[in-house]
Amino acid sequence: MLQIQVNKEIFNLEPSNSNVQRLGDGKYLLTKGDKVYELYVLSESEDGKEIEIQIKQSYFKVNIQNELDLLLNQLGFKSADLKKVKELKSPMPGKIVKVLVNEGDDILTGQPLIILEAMKMENALQALSEGKVGKIMVENGASVNKNDILIKFA
Repeated sequence: MLQIQVNKEIFNLEPSNSNVQRLGDGKYLLTKGDKVYELYVLSESEDGKEIEIQIKQSYFKVNIQNELDLLLNQLGFKSADLKKVKELKSPMPGKIVKVLVNEGDDILTGQPLIILEAMKMENALQALSEGKVGKIMVENGASVNKNDILIKFA
């Protein structure tokens, strides 16, 4: 689900009943239910979360939040705070099954970095923002405690 705020009005887009199709040169078709909108993207923030669009002769400022953004907001975090993250810490005690990145690698938001086994389940710990792997503090097979630093970002 995406939550989109157009000016002060909030809309929820479910993938099951909406679709966005890129036509090229900043032109898109947005289909929601049985309605189709032709829109032009005039400008976009670096993270793609804020855009200015034109639909016919009307202009709108649009803020886009995905499920992760909504969850973080509920927990009292702001997406901007994610850019300040300098370390990946273990969310729980467990065992490092596999380190999926190398020092110096460029990483993307949502990219799996480490597989952590905890309570007989494997958990993929993902990057919260784009960046570069600085120093990897653990190796495969290592036992870790909650809040141990696993990766430092450059």
